[in-house]
Amino acid sequence: MTTDPRSSQPASGPVLAIDVGTSSVKAALLDQTGAVLEDAQASLSTTRGPDGRMHQHLEDWQDAVSAVIADCLRGNGSLSPAPSPLAAVSVTGQMQDLVLLDEHGRPTHPVVLYSDTHARSELADLSRTNPTWAPSIAVTPPPGPDALPPKLLHVARTAPTAYAASRTVLFSAAGWVAHALTGDAVCDRLTASTTGLYDPRTDDWIPLQSPDGTAPETGPRSGPDPLVPAHLRLPRLVDPGIVGPVGAQAARAFGVPAGTPVVLALGDAGSATDGTVGSEPGDVYLHLGTTGWVAHVDPTPAAQLPLPDETGETVDRHRLAHPAGHLAIARLPEAGEALARARRDLLDLTDPHSPGAHAIAEAALAQPPTSTSARAATPDGAAATRAAAAYGEVVEALAADVAALLERLGAEPDRLPATGGVVRSPMVRQFIEQAVGVPVDVMGVGGLGGARSAAGSGGELTLTASDAGLLSCARVAFDALGVEHTVTPLAQRS
Repeated sequence: MTTDPRSSQPASGPVLAIDVGTSSVKAALLDQTGAVLEDAQASLSTTRGPDGRMHQHLEDWQDAVSAVIADCLRGNGSLSPAPSPLAAVSVTGQMQDLVLLDEHGRPTHPVVLYSDTHARSELADLSRTNPTWAPSIAVTPPPGPDALPPKLLHVARTAPTAYAASRTVLFSAAGWVAHALTGDAVCDRLTASTTGLYDPRTDDWIPLQSPDGTAPETGPRSGPDPLVPAHLRLPRLVDPGIVGPVGAQAARAFGVPAGTPVVLALGDAGSATDGTVGSEPGDVYLHLGTTGWVAHVDPTPAAQLPLPDETGETVDRHRLAHPAGHLAIARLPEAGEALARARRDLLDLTDPHSPGAHAIAEAALAQPPTSTSARAATPDGAAATRAAAAYGEVVEALAADVAALLERLGAEPDRLPATGGVVRSPMVRQFIEQAVGVPVDVMGVGGLGGARSAAGSGGELTLTASDAGLLSCARVAFDALGVEHTVTPLAQRS
């Protein structure tokens, strides 16, 4: 984490933490103890088009960010007005986005989201033109149509006027907020690792060639040019820390006092991990929602990871540059969705997420004998027993997948912190504990705004697992400012 050499003394106010997600922008004021003084949330919409197109609009981002800032700083009627001054504004959010701005910081094109996959032909063209590109990337799986280079090429081809007018490119929602507040274009290295354009060995952007020639106003086509033209500024690579102060114009636009330090935290995957379990080597947690993953802070620096062309093997997980080494994330394509399908198909539950369905599923998993293979072998058993056995096998397979992910990542926790709706099931947790050999600790569920103490309108708000990124923003900001604090990850609060 970086600190601001210009700071002469620590700030004493709260941190305004902002997390720009895909469906909403969340914000919270947190003090040095991690207490939530105020919170706010504003929704975002996504424009979906053919062939995997997924866009959002900077005007919507600005409206939502301005709204949550206003709610937090003036108090939304539930708590006392926020203390002043702010220690900092600290931001995280969705990664792997394409944000194009003109010389005045205005958008030239809609935001192309991380989930946009329509640049398939551009991916093929770039791969042919740059045959060493994919084999030289160790931090992510082989580039797909969701990588930033094919997205850049697609905009250059389909919106050439917008591309020519662009002067700055950013790769995350948090990067845009930091730029809007300070005027500086930055990208944390963890976010950079998701782009398909970052090389941790050189700690620089990869100089890819465009498959398209240029057509100057005079003269013949000149052949391949750099994918990123000279007029387009790539963001400066940084570690989490202070970017700069809020400018005067941004202060008027967003309602944040001019001069307030702006802190860029890790991108959302890193912030979620830091806010849930921390950022020390060996920290690990499990998420089981509709989909699932295991995230593990591996001490091996990203610059020392072997390349696919050195090992002859493709990367089968996300490996993102991290201040403590690299963040390894292995995914389960299905988790809760697989269990919901099994409840419908095997237990004949038409509403697999209802409280009644949860109770029936728990009872099915609790039926003796404990071995699902023994249940399945019961000759001519009752239909309910056979259904319970089959459902148990699905849960047993999910637990085995979790154990396999931990082994693949080299993670050996003493206890396994876990988030997501699936692990709220005591019986599912029991299956997972049997598979991984350690206790499973469930982090809080819910979200901001839903939990106040019985003390009344002045009661303390609580952060839950879905708000871990906000907690990380506060941790990073206080560290960067050199302010003593006791803001700890959720796992250390449980």
